Amino acid sequence: MVETAIGMTNLGLIFYMRDVHGLAPGVVGWFAATWLICYVGGCLLLRLVIGRLKPRYCMIASTASMAALVLAVLLSPNIHLSFLLYGAYGLALSLFWPPLMGWISFGMEGRELGRAMARLTIVGTVGIVLGPFLAGILSEVAPALPVICAVILYSLAMVLISGASLFLPRIRGDSQDDGKSGGDGQTAGRSTMLRYPAWIGLFGTCVVLGLVLNIFPMYARIDLGIDKGTVGILLLTRALGAGVGYVLMGRTSFWHFKPAPMISGVAAVALAILLLPWIKSVLLLLLLMFSLGPLHAVAFSYSFFHGATGSDKRSQRMAIHEALLAGGIITGSTVGGMIYQRFPMVTVSLVCAALVVIIIAIQIFLSVRAGYLDRARFGQGPWDRCQKKGIGVQTSPKLKTTKGPMTSEKIL
Repeated sequence: MVETAIGMTNLGLIFYMRDVHGLAPGVVGWFAATWLICYVGGCLLLRLVIGRLKPRYCMIASTASMAALVLAVLLSPNIHLSFLLYGAYGLALSLFWPPLMGWISFGMEGRELGRAMARLTIVGTVGIVLGPFLAGILSEVAPALPVICAVILYSLAMVLISGASLFLPRIRGDSQDDGKSGGDGQTAGRSTMLRYPAWIGLFGTCVVLGLVLNIFPMYARIDLGIDKGTVGILLLTRALGAGVGYVLMGRTSFWHFKPAPMISGVAAVALAILLLPWIKSVLLLLLLMFSLGPLHAVAFSYSFFHGATGSDKRSQRMAIHEALLAGGIITGSTVGGMIYQRFPMVTVSLVCAALVVIIIAIQIFLSVRAGYLDRARFGQGPWDRCQKKGIGVQTSPKLKTTKGPMTSEKIL
């Protein structure tokens, strides 16, 4: 519900500001980037606050605030005030995703963590596809209609989470709070150092994603002469490919604690962005866009899984994950846009690919160092010591090991 509302808010407000307030395209672009910049800042600055509150409290406050702030943007007669309100909306959103991601993965390791990650990302992908689609249709009826519907969805989500907290015993009795120990030090010894190359790989992949989502549509319209509907289908194909990637990553475990597939995925992203300016056929562009979806899913899954594994501070780790994801998209959109204003798409592609190659070199260095540090701490590699330290398997006082994920039924 919230992901659909986010898509309707973002695209709906762009149409609203352009059609109702008559803002220039450049001003609309800065307005669209305001919430995302504040979201990154909120994920980083509010990380400790997020870790000290129960996730459901953060999510209730977030959805209530987003509903009020988006409605205030719609009613605001002043553009400067609208910018401030939209920035506050980004801060409010930073109280939703990191706590939700930490909450949904709490107490899970190994394959069960992978499956929980896949379920969340698949549902999120549906919202990502559905939100802009509905916003486009509703904007044709009235410019404010998609924004009003988004406010309704935020409000319904707030009521849903509040009702679950009051009336469902499992939710009401949940005491999960990853800030009680007062820092990350107590859990750092059980975490894999592979989270660092995974995080920087996510950033590099999202730089390319920002370029594809925000610069490629202009390139396709201006240089290739592709109509708006076809551009929309191309971007939808990428989202569908990402959904397929999330399913595959969630149902497999061969990649857990192994850096080679992660680095290979980022290298494939660099190759794809190099090929982009040379492809003129719509069919080949469809294939390229679809292939970028699973590659993004690989980077996202590596960052999510290895950031959460072995840590009791998952909301704080997910705040870092979300900040790097959004920061990469901002970098790709802004830097790519500035280069595309002055140079052809080939230059944009080369600069972006060069950045990704640098990131791959850093990933290789960090992966080698991660293996060395994990061996120094555990006497073996991260993908082997997970069995020794209980990372990747579930345990209980009576059952030291188990085949497959530990569930409450097995414990009983």
